Amino acid sequence: MPSVEYGTQSIVFEVLRKARMKHTYIEVTSDGVWVKTNKTTSMKEINNFVSKKSAWIMKHLERLKAKKTEVTLVTGSRLYYLGKNYYVQIIKDDTIKEINVAFTHSKFHIQTPLRYSDTEIHHAIEGFYKQKAIEKIMPLTQKWAKIMAVEPRHISFRYAKKRWGSCSSTQRISFNYHLIKLSSSLIEYVVIHELAHILQPNHSKDFWAVVYHHLPDYKSREEKIRAFEKII
Repeated sequence: MPSVEYGTQSIVFEVLRKARMKHTYIEVTSDGVWVKTNKTTSMKEINNFVSKKSAWIMKHLERLKAKKTEVTLVTGSRLYYLGKNYYVQIIKDDTIKEINVAFTHSKFHIQTPLRYSDTEIHHAIEGFYKQKAIEKIMPLTQKWAKIMAVEPRHISFRYAKKRWGSCSSTQRISFNYHLIKLSSSLIEYVVIHELAHILQPNHSKDFWAVVYHHLPDYKSREEKIRAFEKII
């Protein structure tokens, strides 16, 4: 997917071309960022247009994120972590002021003040996922970057609704920190996939040849990811 940089973040977008369209438009939806234009607009022009609209795009993405419906978590709820879903135990403690999330003995232990909101508990869980993703995926990426003889210019972690990862034209990789919900073998596939884009920017035969060279069973792992997406 094409992308442009905005500060420390990457704005990933898709291009929809229509022959009769006279101007270029940007639409931000729950499915992502769409650039609608005609068939003659160059990618350089599109990238420049998206760059100019970056602040506007980020503002609308944040609004959509804020509107996302949050499910109330209670003792007995389940959360995914490293390919499996685990029991959640909510522990109310009047001596603490902040929500603490820990994973021990195959169970999520979430300590909360006596009063807390769904938004606060979801923020705490998101923070847990992001921290664990960084701890696990950063060294894995460094390991595979060395094996594949590539060097990403930057690696970041952010939430994305429908993408597990992206690699920009400037070789900056962004991982969806919800990757930590997947099993280790599927995380490994996403890491290799994005690193391969440094060598081959498009999903060409040469790109898939690179992925196959390092991961001969990549098609099987892709299928498992698609199946997992339907249940989380």
